[in-house]
Amino acid sequence: MWGTDEPGLPESARTVLVLAPTMAGADACAALSGRGDRVLFVGYGGLTEADLRERFEERLAEAPPIRSLGVGEGVEPGDLTGQGITIEEALSPGTAVCFDSVGALLQYVDREQVFQFVHSLAERCAESSASMHFHLDPAAVDERTVSALSTLMDAVVRVEDDEVRVRPELTGKD
Repeated sequence: MWGTDEPGLPESARTVLVLAPTMAGADACAALSGRGDRVLFVGYGGLTEADLRERFEERLAEAPPIRSLGVGEGVEPGDLTGQGITIEEALSPGTAVCFDSVGALLQYVDREQVFQFVHSLAERCAESSASMHFHLDPAAVDERTVSALSTLMDAVVRVEDDEVRVRPELTGKD
């Protein structure tokens, strides 16, 4: 099982991109979410809050409480402003945001809008001392998209064939 004490993941990493097929990133998701006192789950219909709770029960001794923002249920998938406001209102020190998934978001808005949205969320997380991880299936997008999003992150976790690689990003962020 993968944990946040895995070599290579800086303790200071507040924004993490989890590159994995849909269910392969479960250990990384639980470990990253478990760093927080509470979790805000932003779901696009693939993974559900119940799935996330199950991940926690299987992998964490004590699971943090979860608040769910089901995109499409009160907030439209393409409404980045509405999503951003809802997420920002839920941020506080100790909040861990699980964003599942960037690939689904790309079905509703273009890459540039997603880049700006993720950049804005990353800044809000830093300002509020929260953390956020974004799920993305690298097979569902081109390498240019993965590279662009990676520049916004403190670290990238890549899960392939039961192997986990962690790459701290060299973005010059403090």
